[in-house]
Amino acid sequence: MARKLSDSIFAKIYLILYNVAQLIGWGAILVEVIKHFSSGKINYAQLWANSRLYLSIFQTLQLIEVVHAAIKLVPSSPVTTFVQIISRIIVLWAILVPIKETTASVGVALILASWSIAESTRYLYYALNIVSLVPSLLTWCRYSFFILLYPSGVSGELILMWRALPYIKKRELLYYKLPNPLNISFYSDWVLMAIMFSYIPLFPQLYMYMLSQRRKVLGGTSKRKEKVK
Repeated sequence: MARKLSDSIFAKIYLILYNVAQLIGWGAILVEVIKHFSSGKINYAQLWANSRLYLSIFQTLQLIEVVHAAIKLVPSSPVTTFVQIISRIIVLWAILVPIKETTASVGVALILASWSIAESTRYLYYALNIVSLVPSLLTWCRYSFFILLYPSGVSGELILMWRALPYIKKRELLYYKLPNPLNISFYSDWVLMAIMFSYIPLFPQLYMYMLSQRRKVLGGTSKRKEKVK
């Protein structure tokens, strides 16, 4: 039987290093969020400015996780992984970076707080799981925090998309109008609205998927404890 790529010692070392790097990056964002709100002076644009570099690097780096899933380096679906990441990439590079006005929105605080807590927990869990050193409390956090953080993060994404729409239309950002050599038109605000509407069917599906994963892990743990008793 062929040995799985994920069983390779080199793959494990690589994944540990990757997860630790992501943990450091998202941990830095979380520190910025905590520092900002503990100061008592709420300024969403400043929070974005302090976190922009970290978010740009480590959120974009997550795209490599689609490759990890595709080559079976990790036991995840590449499609599910891509769907979970792409909305964040859009919010980052198509909204926050080019449209400065959106950075003064409460949506910035929602995504930065939600994403940084969730991802710091997730990457710490992944790194320790590779060496089988995950404490039960971390397992519970990994499969429970999303219950609140996923809706709050999605709310932040939708708020930022909504705030971006008038600026996209006014500046005609990424528009491709007729007439043109390709004889097609492209209006990015229409595409963004379509993405927002796609949350209606996709969010419940992903949320239920995550709940089912939680039941498998935490529910299975409870059942094993009952059998031991």
